[in-house]
Amino acid sequence: MELVIGGSGFIGCRLVEILKRNRQRVRVFDINPYPVDESVQPDEMMVGTVLDLNALMAALKDCHNVYHLAANPMLWHPQSGIFDQVNRKGTENVVTAVNRADVRRLVYTSTESILVPPNHKGPVNEDVRTSLADMIGPYCRSKFLAERCVLKLAKSGFPAVIVNPTMPIGPCDRNLTPPGQMIRNFLLGKIKGYMDGSLNIVDVRDVAAGHFLAMQKGISGRRYILGGTNLSVKDFFDRLAALSGCPAPRFKIPYFMALAFAYIEEAYAGLTGRRPLSSVTGIRLLRRSLIFDSTRTWRQLDHTCYSVDDTLKNSVFWHRQKLIEEGTTI
Repeated sequence: MELVIGGSGFIGCRLVEILKRNRQRVRVFDINPYPVDESVQPDEMMVGTVLDLNALMAALKDCHNVYHLAANPMLWHPQSGIFDQVNRKGTENVVTAVNRADVRRLVYTSTESILVPPNHKGPVNEDVRTSLADMIGPYCRSKFLAERCVLKLAKSGFPAVIVNPTMPIGPCDRNLTPPGQMIRNFLLGKIKGYMDGSLNIVDVRDVAAGHFLAMQKGISGRRYILGGTNLSVKDFFDRLAALSGCPAPRFKIPYFMALAFAYIEEAYAGLTGRRPLSSVTGIRLLRRSLIFDSTRTWRQLDHTCYSVDDTLKNSVFWHRQKLIEEGTTI
């Protein structure tokens, strides 16, 4: 039995699909039920939180391989302590549980956001080294500390592999991860300007495949950057405009103006509970080098990624259809 912790989410559903296609029995452990509209369903679904060690131990029964994807990836939350609770403490609970259970291997889902030291020049690859002092905001700090916990587990002799997806996009982003929310906002005409900077876009199907292949081929204690295509922010919006027919943002926004707007947005969101259009963490990250080189990872995992055009086309189509289903005028 394969256990996918956080399997009801964006990447998790695609991973369950791959596992089932490879004739694996799959149990999902997630705070949310598995989406009923997914054509491929897990064999078992257990609702629970990574903050409940006893529930994790129950979920691990008879499971040999564990994928830990559960996290809060939203960059902003009205209660910033939630990142440390879910991302760091939750991962510590998973590590404790797999140490106690009869588990063979662990694949942990980290993030590219912790791999961008200040003043770094050129593409980031698996050799990059960062420190806690380099981390921007509570989300990044929580994921950095969680990754350190998994690395410590690997150093103790337990087979544990780390994967760092960049910015996954594609269909079925039901919870609207930050990249999905950005595409949704673009289609709604809410994005009027852009910042200088770069993004690395990867298909969610490639990210899920990377998880599966890292379990099969990954070396314990190693990091695998699951990245795709580097695009400037302007190029990203221009491509969305060409695919959707929506106008691309025309105005370049200076960094300090974007940062000030993000602080105002977060303050307003704290009063209303509405997710801000931009987060302080996101703006500050964008000022760093978010250019990644995943050549080594995909060569070692023996995987060829989807084209960026195919990925963007599928993502725009899905988000547009969801907006139409919701009765939103676009």
